[in-house]
Amino acid sequence: MTFECVCKTCDKKFRSQKKDSTICYDCALEHFTGGSAPEEGDFNSAALLSGEMSDAEAQSLQEDLESVDHSREEVYWNRMVEDYCEEPDDHRWDYFEERDKDE
Repeated sequence: MTFECVCKTCDKKFRSQKKDSTICYDCALEHFTGGSAPEEGDFNSAALLSGEMSDAEAQSLQEDLESVDHSREEVYWNRMVEDYCEEPDDHRWDYFEERDKDE
């Protein structure tokens, strides 16, 4: 369900997922960038603030971004462990267990 809202910054009418949204996407993007070129997360932040992106869409996006971040960490972690283990029978799993205790 979307709601018809009016931006308090520029008086433009816009549709939002949030009933009480008071800022349109363009003004929200301007708010985050301060007139500079937008960075990667600014577009999503503006969509969330303006209500053009629902909370469910934001949660799904966050999960996608986290899975990408974690997949890169796994690659680096595996590479580090492989460098650590010189022999195939080296105590590789003990190393994993020590890492888990530190976290």
